[in-house]
Amino acid sequence: MQIISTENIDITLIQEPYLYQDKIKGITRKYRTYAYGDGKRRAAFIIANDTIDGLLITKYSDNDTVLVEIQLGNETFYAASIYMDYNESININLRHIERMLTFSKGAKLILAIDSNSRSTAWHDGITNHRGRMMEEFVASNQLDIINESTRTTFLSSRGKSNIDLNITNNQMLAHIQNWDISEEESASDHNIIKFNINLGRVEGNAPDFPERRFIIKEHRQTEFYEKFHHIASTAFRIVDRGRENEDLDAELDKMFNEKLNIREFTMKLEEAIQTACRETTRNRNTPNPQAKGKTVPWWTTKLKIMRKRMNALRRYQRTMGNEALRESRKTQYTIAKRAVRKEKTRSWKQFCMTSWINPWNEIYKLASNKTRRQR
Repeated sequence: MQIISTENIDITLIQEPYLYQDKIKGITRKYRTYAYGDGKRRAAFIIANDTIDGLLITKYSDNDTVLVEIQLGNETFYAASIYMDYNESININLRHIERMLTFSKGAKLILAIDSNSRSTAWHDGITNHRGRMMEEFVASNQLDIINESTRTTFLSSRGKSNIDLNITNNQMLAHIQNWDISEEESASDHNIIKFNINLGRVEGNAPDFPERRFIIKEHRQTEFYEKFHHIASTAFRIVDRGRENEDLDAELDKMFNEKLNIREFTMKLEEAIQTACRETTRNRNTPNPQAKGKTVPWWTTKLKIMRKRMNALRRYQRTMGNEALRESRKTQYTIAKRAVRKEKTRSWKQFCMTSWINPWNEIYKLASNKTRRQR
C-alpha cells in the first residue's frame, strides 16, 4: 500500500492477495477494492484515484477473476485481474477469457494474469504445454502480449520464470506506455509490473521502417555477438580489449547520454547491428539457393498472416472442441480464399501489362500450350 501512496498509482491489479479467514487483508479502506466470490479469492482490483469510476462486472468475475469497467471522463475501458491455477486445466481459464473478449468486443481491454505458463515468446527460458496453449490462444484471438523486459517476473527458492503476463487487445495496445518490471521489494515471490495508460489520442502513425529481417540460428548467436562487439567498437571508437558485452553496453549508454545528436548515434548503432547480421546470418528476404521449387508472385505478407491465424485458430479449435470456433474458422477460410483469388488476378493483370511488348512471350506460349513442363 505504501507504493500506491508514494507513487500515486491509480489502479492496481493483484493476484493472490493476502487473506485471513478467506477475507482480503492489508488494504486500506480509503481505496476501493473489488473482489468476487465466496471462499478463497485469488484475484483483486484496487482503485486509489477518486476521479476514476469502476464497475464490477459480476457475470464474468469469480474467485480467480475480477473484471472491472473503468470510466475516466469520457473514456471507458475494461481491465481484469486473473489468477490461473497450475493444477487446473488452462482450457477452463482460456474459455473464461474468451467470454470476456466477446463481452468487451470493440472496447479497450487489458488483462493482468498470473498465468503459471512459460514460453520463450515472453522471454522465459523454456516453453511448457501451458505456454504453447497460451500462445495459440493469443494468436487466434489477435491479442498482444506486452511483456518486454528480460528481467523475470517470478523468483523463489524453486527457481525463476516469467509467468506474469499483461495482455491487451488491438484497441488498447497503442495506449500502453513505459511497461517495466520494477526492482522494488514487493514482499512476494512476484515482482511488481508497472505501466502507464494514456487514454488521449495517439498522434501520428507508426514509423515506416523498411522490412529487413534476418534468420538467426541459436548456434550462431555467439558469432553475431563477437562481430557486433568488433563493429560497434570500431564505429564508436571504443578501445576493444576483449571486454565483455556488458562493458560495451555501459560504454554505449554513457555515449548516448552525452551525445548531442541522438539521430546520428541511433543510425550508427543501427548500421552496426545490421552489418553484424549481414555478416553472420542469411537475410530472410534473400532467396535460399538450396530451396526447391519457385515462389509464386502473388503471395503477399497479408496472405501469410491470414494463413498463420487460420492455422492457430484450427489448432485451438481442435484442442478446445468449441463448435463456435469451427464456424469462425470457416468464415476466416472463406475470407482467405477471396483474398487469394484477388491477389492472383491482380498479379496476372500486372504480368500481362508488363509483357505486352513481345507478342511471342510467355502469354502466347501459355495460350498455345507451348510451354515446357519442368521435370
